[in-house]
Amino acid sequence: MTYSWMKLVAASVLMLVFGCAQQSDSRAPESEPDETGRIIGSDDTGFDDSVEASASSAPPFADLTEPAASEPAGGASSDQVPDPPPLAMPSPSGVPSPKKDWPPSMARDDRISFPEPASELGVTGKKILRSGVTQERHGYSPERVYFATNREPDRVKAAAQDPDLYFGDDRGHLVYGTCEVSIPYKRMPGSLPEPSILRLEFSQDPAKHVVLMEIDLLPNAEFWKKLRAAVDASPDRQLLLFVHGYCATFRDAARRTAQMAYDMNYQGPSMFFSWPAGAESESFEEKANYLKDLRRAEESDEDLITVLAGISRYSGAKSIHLVAHSMGNFVLTEALKTIDDRRPAGTEQTPLFDQVALAAPDINAREFVERTGERILPFSRRFTVYASTQDKALRLSKAVNGFEPLGFLNEYSRVGAKKRLFDLVDVSQLTTGWFESGHIYYGDMPEMISDFSFLFRGIQARSLQRGLSETPPVYRLARRGP
Repeated sequence: MTYSWMKLVAASVLMLVFGCAQQSDSRAPESEPDETGRIIGSDDTGFDDSVEASASSAPPFADLTEPAASEPAGGASSDQVPDPPPLAMPSPSGVPSPKKDWPPSMARDDRISFPEPASELGVTGKKILRSGVTQERHGYSPERVYFATNREPDRVKAAAQDPDLYFGDDRGHLVYGTCEVSIPYKRMPGSLPEPSILRLEFSQDPAKHVVLMEIDLLPNAEFWKKLRAAVDASPDRQLLLFVHGYCATFRDAARRTAQMAYDMNYQGPSMFFSWPAGAESESFEEKANYLKDLRRAEESDEDLITVLAGISRYSGAKSIHLVAHSMGNFVLTEALKTIDDRRPAGTEQTPLFDQVALAAPDINAREFVERTGERILPFSRRFTVYASTQDKALRLSKAVNGFEPLGFLNEYSRVGAKKRLFDLVDVSQLTTGWFESGHIYYGDMPEMISDFSFLFRGIQARSLQRGLSETPPVYRLARRGP
């Protein structure tokens, strides 16, 4: 009983320092509409263009059609697209896993494919609009982000008409869609302003706050067509994918994705994968349950594999960049290890990603450096790990899990950098306040937004443009200004 009580207390503290509560914008003064923090990029790429991402050779898009309702493909319903092949891997029709079997929910013949059709749940082709939304958009930019989620819609009555509440914390079928998020013009980069009682604000105002305005659920084929069109319309045919961490709601993920892409002035569509890590309707005890979220993360790698397979085949992106935060790194690395398990012997993995940023990764540092890193290295042209000695959340994670987290700067992360598994960036100096968790710097700090912008343009850590202090094998990112 004492041990269980101690675990609950530790998990409760974890929830607080991991930044489950939304951050206040009180530290950021208002700026003029033409000073929204968008960062204009350089054309200096800093790497050899001879290596192309695997997604650049996407097959013709004409095959992405809905099977006729009267002739379902292999028993699939009419809103499924054809089964995508294994990620950039030439393989026979079936690739059995030596370590892990496909769950019954996955498709036939052990292939990576879409799960059971979401239309059976009656949720595709549905739009959830915030009440009072009009076509007139004054004082803010309506940012469109794409998503894939394996969250079940919340069963509370209010959820059906409220985008903030629509998705819950239970695992369901994988569904796709888009969101609209308001980004106020008068807002500092990195901030996610919300209503404040101190300012006598009692409701969300899209001209003042970052608000999830709508969710548009789409049939699979329509989603991939829209995403492909957005990629084709971007200057460099690139795509940004974000995987959130522990105790993050669907709303949190949508707002953060839109904010990061906007603040970076990202020249391409942005997308997020949201796994069941929390819900607005949860009680405090449920939100504090770190182990529950860890179980949900373990259950979500197959769905992330399906999303990555779809991106690989249908997005048409020449460059795919990824940001994974905290426990989201566990979902990502487990997915990539599973793909590696299923890769036929003797075949080479073609890089899927251009740049991968592992921000505050809540994964076993020793395991990653000694085993996992070598296995997943071929999936990206470059991995970058952002770590800190001031991360209070990962300090508690270390106590709960009994291992050194990769994102908590330590001897293993330094060894990994020496082995050239990743570039290691020390962000300890970004945490200066006693009450700062030191864990959500990846989206909050303008310095991180700026560094992401350089990173996703392929500018290496040693480049003077990044402005990092070079003390190999660790680069340091310092806070600029007061």
